[in-house]
Amino acid sequence: MKFLEKLGFKVGNGKKTKKNEINESFGNENYILIYPKSVEDEVNRSVNSMGFIDKEIPKDLSYDSLVEKLNETERELKVLDQDLEKIKEKNKEALDNVSYTLDYYKKSSKLKDKMVKGEKYFYLSSWVPETKIEQVRKLANKYEDTLVLEKKDHEVGLVPPTKLNNNKLVKPFEFLVNMYGAPNYNEIDPTGFFALTYLLLYGMMFGDLGQGLIFVILSYFIGKKNEVFGSLIRRIGISASIFGLLYGSVFGIETLIPTLLIKPFDNIMTVLIAAVGFGIILLITSYCLGIYNKLVKQKDLEEGFFGKEGFAGLLMMISFVFIILNLVGKKIVGMPIAIGLLVISIIMMVFKEPLSNSLLRNYPLYSTKKSDYYVESSFSIIEALLSVFSNLVSFTRVGAFAINHVGLYMAFEVISKLVGGGFVGLIILILGNILIIGLEGMIVFIQGLRLEFYEMFSKYYKGDGYKFSPISQINEK
Repeated sequence: MKFLEKLGFKVGNGKKTKKNEINESFGNENYILIYPKSVEDEVNRSVNSMGFIDKEIPKDLSYDSLVEKLNETERELKVLDQDLEKIKEKNKEALDNVSYTLDYYKKSSKLKDKMVKGEKYFYLSSWVPETKIEQVRKLANKYEDTLVLEKKDHEVGLVPPTKLNNNKLVKPFEFLVNMYGAPNYNEIDPTGFFALTYLLLYGMMFGDLGQGLIFVILSYFIGKKNEVFGSLIRRIGISASIFGLLYGSVFGIETLIPTLLIKPFDNIMTVLIAAVGFGIILLITSYCLGIYNKLVKQKDLEEGFFGKEGFAGLLMMISFVFIILNLVGKKIVGMPIAIGLLVISIIMMVFKEPLSNSLLRNYPLYSTKKSDYYVESSFSIIEALLSVFSNLVSFTRVGAFAINHVGLYMAFEVISKLVGGGFVGLIILILGNILIIGLEGMIVFIQGLRLEFYEMFSKYYKGDGYKFSPISQINEK
């Protein structure tokens, strides 16, 4: 300590007393303060304000004794570390499983919160996939005082949740399907059909090899942040690239590669007609899926056969197509037959409730007054006719976007030539492609969803179900 004092340092010993809320002393701490003599007054004021009390430094306290005490403490710590290593090695297996054990108890605790509790038992009621039933049955033999009761969905009178089981190719599209609503247990999972048709629609509207490959490249960067969205971008990019090959388009340029199918901008009418024809095929398929859902899965004869989204609706749409074809001179069946089919479909829709109740022998035939029923039916016929017409016209936008895609690039090409080409013209073409990829890519994405949700889902998909959530997922939340 004298050595420090010779260097101009002040060495002091302070004692601070801790007190609780009722000012009763319950312990103290000792501190050694080393500071320059030039700031002695300031230090004294500071420590006094914090409740320190000066004490004399013990005579037997020296630098050498402190170093010896420190070395002794380090030796003791070293011995303790060696003992801890031996304990750790001896109990290695138990220690390695501590995290899993804690996780198990954490999940068990959350699961207990979802169970009915008694003095001695827990009661859990849950849905189990058929593939997992045998595992649940084994619980009764594995654990004592465990009772497992099984009941099928029709025995409990509840609608089961929906467990989707799609392959890796179409699984990312579950995200888009769930934006509309989760599949009902009593209807077909539309993910596979949705994925196929959405990719076709997107590729037809945004067919370009170069821009599609840009989507594919970007998808890997997006996938690092959001795997599902990255997978979706990759798939629509591949679809756009394939149709780009068919259209012979690379970054809007149609002279770099040969056209394998058709140039949309040079065959406007053909593209529009093809788009409507493709839409008719999709609508017929959608009606068929809806009929299967209603008749087979839901046992609903009234809507499945006589409803506007059932067989009667399909007949109305087909008759409507035949009438339009006759008007434009493309006769497949005669106009009288087409009108006759339309009249039959209208009659089926108007009388759907009494006809279905009569066939099923359900009485009374009307759930409301006859007059109210027929007034409502008349308005529903007008709605059905307008819906069929709008559905068919909506698919012209597929061809329109295919034509517009090329036309938009041509506009930037004209601007590039007006500025004299060269480096400035190249920059304009690059910026034009960036705008097309960003803005038009997003618009086509939305338009594809619109066609799926409003034109097709309305025929066969309700989306009013709820997804099956396994216990593992519940515990992770």
